[in-house]
Order: sequence, then structure tokens, then C-alpha cells
Amino acid sequence: MNQETPSQAPSEATLPLAVQLPDLAMRLVGPRWVLWLALATWFLWPLVQNPYQIGTMHDAAYFLHHAEAAYRSWHDYGQLPVWNPYFCGGIPGLGNLQESSVSPSILPQLLLGLMPGMALALLLWFAVGLEGAWLYARKWGATPTSAVLAAIAFAFSGRFVAMFADGQPAFVGFQLTPWVLLGFELGMRQRWAAAGGGVAMALIFLEGGAVATPLLGVLMLWLLPLHVGARALSNWRTAHKPLISLLIIGAVAVLVSAVRLLPVVESLLRWPREWHAEGAVDFKMLWEMLMVKSSEGGYAGPGTAYVGIPMLVLSSYAALRRPSKGLPLLLFAVLAVALGMGDQRPWAPWALTTKLPILKNLRCSFRMTFFVTLFIGTGAAVAMGALQRDLRALLAWLLRARDAATWRHSLAWALAGLAALAATLPFAAGPMRFNRARMLENTWEDVPREAKLPFAQSLGNRWEAQMWPASGLGSIGCFEEQPYPTSPLLRGDLAAEEYLVEPAAGTVVRREWTPHRIELAVDLKKAAVLRVNQNFHRGWRASQGQIQSDDGLLAIALPPGKYDLILRHRDPVVWLGVAISVTTLLVLAALAGVQWRRRRATFQQP
Repeated sequence: MNQETPSQAPSEATLPLAVQLPDLAMRLVGPRWVLWLALATWFLWPLVQNPYQIGTMHDAAYFLHHAEAAYRSWHDYGQLPVWNPYFCGGIPGLGNLQESSVSPSILPQLLLGLMPGMALALLLWFAVGLEGAWLYARKWGATPTSAVLAAIAFAFSGRFVAMFADGQPAFVGFQLTPWVLLGFELGMRQRWAAAGGGVAMALIFLEGGAVATPLLGVLMLWLLPLHVGARALSNWRTAHKPLISLLIIGAVAVLVSAVRLLPVVESLLRWPREWHAEGAVDFKMLWEMLMVKSSEGGYAGPGTAYVGIPMLVLSSYAALRRPSKGLPLLLFAVLAVALGMGDQRPWAPWALTTKLPILKNLRCSFRMTFFVTLFIGTGAAVAMGALQRDLRALLAWLLRARDAATWRHSLAWALAGLAALAATLPFAAGPMRFNRARMLENTWEDVPREAKLPFAQSLGNRWEAQMWPASGLGSIGCFEEQPYPTSPLLRGDLAAEEYLVEPAAGTVVRREWTPHRIELAVDLKKAAVLRVNQNFHRGWRASQGQIQSDDGLLAIALPPGKYDLILRHRDPVVWLGVAISVTTLLVLAALAGVQWRRRRATFQQP
């Protein structure tokens, strides 16, 4: 029997594709990421199995409308979704707080289609949240095995199920919380880590983080004095480092998200949010949200942030067994609970926070439970890791494994790891199974497939907002938390969307329509005013005549003659933001490359 020489052996490239792919996937993704993707797929199975469905709550239709309008602009017309003509007769797109058209989530949507892409994006967000919580627990001293406990406790906590029941998928941005906190804490020693935390914060905002971004910012503002105080007690010369880290995170987040931040700020200054509900949440309510297994659900009912009493017991044990790790985490959890209780007293953390003008519209303080689950889960992982190390030391003593290089020491290490895994799985499985069961109990409804009708405003229906952009139509029926101006001249029954105030003055025929460009053939006997059945906005430009507002409606005063009229929507505020965001990302990429080369050179030194 002849043996193949090395040169005759089949190369990787000649192996069957089915053999190559699993190995390639493991090399690119790694075994831990394979685990996260598998768990996220299992947890989100209703969406993975049938992505063409949404929850029945009103907010689900609202958020899907914004996603559909942005997808139309990107996919059908190749345009940055600066203007949304499909809702309220035309409103800002990127300037809307709930919008996410420049989030990385848009990439799978453009690749697979809107609904399958949204399902894949959610799955990836959950996997990123699992990895972030795992890394955060490792930073606090958990073992690789026990850190899985923190990952599952956070990423699969009840609030991430509630976002589907409440129809608020933009809350998935909370999954980046541990990445921002990692950047904050590691950035006190290495500033590049703080820059990474700033990028993570920017991504939360780009994902429609109207809620996640300010809540996480509030948490970090309250964590700042705790970190400053701890450093001042140990070495007062380093007490300023938490502040520096936080400032870097804030600066990077602002610069990276400028493409959305600038139009959002301009929009809020012109049309401030008016809805604000002050309120207090008692401790009993928060306790039931976090610790009680209940199928009652509701917006903030029992079990809607479930992490479980066993996790709390483990986290409390960490404060006793490893006080340098467990006590701060427990203190962070207490702080998040105090913030979650809202306006309990005039001096309560939440009440003091909302006195700041920029944060006066914060509401629903119970959402701070997103952070409570992270800190409790991390504390539980630290406790389980301590138990694993104790067991390893005990087994090493029993086996008389004094030398770390002996097989006895390796056996003690392996047995302790298996025992920790066996103990971790039940603790992790309880909250994960309960919350997944709530996911399966959620009520879903199918969404309509896309159609491509010629654009026209319809009367619409705010309760089924997602239907109109899917059909290519606009909806005059409107629901927004900002008082965007809507013209009383808007109509849902016009024969043509572009018409002359005086029809006898001539003719206007539409040649091409996109959300940001309208081309018309104009033939006028005399000067006339053309109306476009959309709200006026300062971003509109005309190739002929003078743009004006006609009782809030977009209008153009046109000269007589026969010519082509092109209307374009261009917002200089948005393009300034694009320039800032792109420049910042290029600078960060260059700095990351320099850092990588330095680290590589260091490791390659003899």
C-alpha cells in the first residue's frame, strides 16, 4: 500500500466544501461565538422560524413603519433616508429619535430583505450581548465557565423579552451595555478601550436608542463618583481617570453618531418632545419584575425583567466570598434599583437626574432593570468562579498535586471545571427557559408583503402604520411623540400629488418620484404656484422658481414656460454629520491599526 508524500496529500482547497465550511466557521467565529449564535437562535426561534411577523402592540407597527420607510429609501432608491414622506404627510427621517437607518442592522436587511434581515440583525445583537456580558464577567474575575452565567442572565433577561411584547425592537441596543461599561472601566488604564466604549455607545444611539442611550448615560454619570471615590481611597493621583475615560466615551460617541445626532438635536430644538410622565415605582414592583416567575406580563408587571432569586443569592455570596469584586457589583445593582424606583423622593437619584434640562423628558424608570440584571448576573458569575477555584484547590490538596505541571493538577483543574459547569447550567437554565417561554407566548401577527404602487398620500391609519410604506403609499394618519408640523392642506384623495393652485395656468406631469427627488414636466402659460402633497421642510430645493410654505404645505412659485422641474431634498446638517462620522471612523481605524502593529511588534520581539 503506497503512502502519500506530503506534496501528494490533498490540500485544504481540494477538500469538499461541506468539510471546509465548519472548520472555516470555527476559525473565523470561534467556539464561544458558535455557542452564542446557537443560543440566540434557540431563544429567538419564533422570529427565526417566521420573520414575517410582528407583535400586536401599537409600537410594533410604529417601529416597523420607520424601518420600512428607511429600507425603501435605501433599497429601492439608493438614497440616505434623510426625509420620510410616508408618515404624517412627510417628516424628518434621520432626525427622528426612533429611526435606525444608519445602524449596522441595515446591512442584513439590504442583503436578505427587510423582515428576514431584521430577524438576523436581532439574532446578531443577542449574540453580541452574550459575548459582551461574558467579557464583562471575566473582567470582574469570573472563570471562563462561570462567566456564561452572566452572559445568559443579562442577554436573556426578561426585559429583552418584554421589548417584543411591547413592540419596541429598538431596545435591543441595550445588549451593548456591557461593551460600554467595559470601555469605561478598562479605559481608566488604557484610553483606547474608552474609545471602543464610545463606539459601542454610538451604535446604541444609531440603533434608535432614544431610550437606551440616555438611560445608560445616566447610569454612568451615577457610577462616576463611585469609581472616583474608590480610586481616591487607594491612590488619589489616579482619581481623575474615571472622568477622563467617561469624557473619551462621550466624545467618541458624539463624533461617530454625528450623522444622526446633529439632525436629531436640530429636530428636538425645533419641535421639543412634549410627553413626559413623572412617577414613582415602588420597591415591591421592581422586586416582582426581577424575581417573581409570573405569566401576568404586562408593560411592567411581575416577571417582565426576570433574572431570579438564585442569581441574587449567588451575587450576594460574591460580596462575602470576594468582597473586592462582589461588593462593587452589588453596589452597582443597588444604584440601578434606586434609579429604577423613579421619583420616590425629591432627593431620589432619578428625581435629581430629571432636573437637568436635557434629561427632563426621561420616563419609565423601571427600564433601569436592564442594568440590574447585568450586575446581578456578573456577581453570580464571580461567586460561581470563586466556588470553582475553591473546589480546584481542594481537589489539588486531596490529590497531593503540589506541582502545577503534573497530571494530578490537571485532573483537579478538569474536575473542578466540570463541577462548575454542572452547577452553572441549572442556574442559567432557569431564567433562560422562563423568559423564552414568555417569548413563545407572545401574540404575533403576519405583516403584508411589499407592493410598489405609485407614491401618493392616503388617509392611512396610525394603528397599522407599517402597511403604507410597504404599499408605497404615505399615511396622513399620524402618531409621533414630537409635535412635527402637519399641514391642514394635506389630502388623501388627490388625482395627482403635484398640482397647480390655479389649474388653468398650465399642466404639470410627474416623470419620476423618489423620497428625496421629484422630477416634473411643467408647461405654464403664466406664473403659478405648484403644490406638492407633502409637508414643507427647509431641506427642499427646486431647480426652477422659489420654494415656499403654503400653510405648511410644500409649494413652489414657478415662472411661466415649458421646462423640467427637479425638486431635491438636501439637508446640510445631515451631510455635515456624515462628514464628521466618516472622518472619525477613519481616524479610529488608523489609530487601531497603529495600536495593532505596536502590539504585534511587541509580541514578535525575541
